[in-house]
Amino acid sequence: MSRRVSIVEARRELGRLADEVSRTGQSVVLTRRGRAVAHIAPAPEVRAAGRTRTDAFAELRGTVRLACSIDELRLAVRALRSEATRSLGRRAAALAARPARTRA
Repeated sequence: MSRRVSIVEARRELGRLADEVSRTGQSVVLTRRGRAVAHIAPAPEVRAAGRTRTDAFAELRGTVRLACSIDELRLAVRALRSEATRSLGRRAAALAARPARTRA
């Protein structure tokens, strides 16, 4: 089923919609007051490429190389999360310790 988008939203988001249609191969129906008035469809060569919603990352496959194992990556991400949590905790404590400003 095609996604439905109002003409007003499509006007604001046309570039993003075009990228989405190209990436997923799914058309987008444009509506005015709830009624379909047009649709944005992928170009024939995009359809022929066979890109589907399940293969949205096809262009990225093979472009990322890990310099470590998956377990090392997980540990690094966990350490970054812990560091961010501690930093936010310190920031919250510093803000809580400040005297409240009063409006004049």
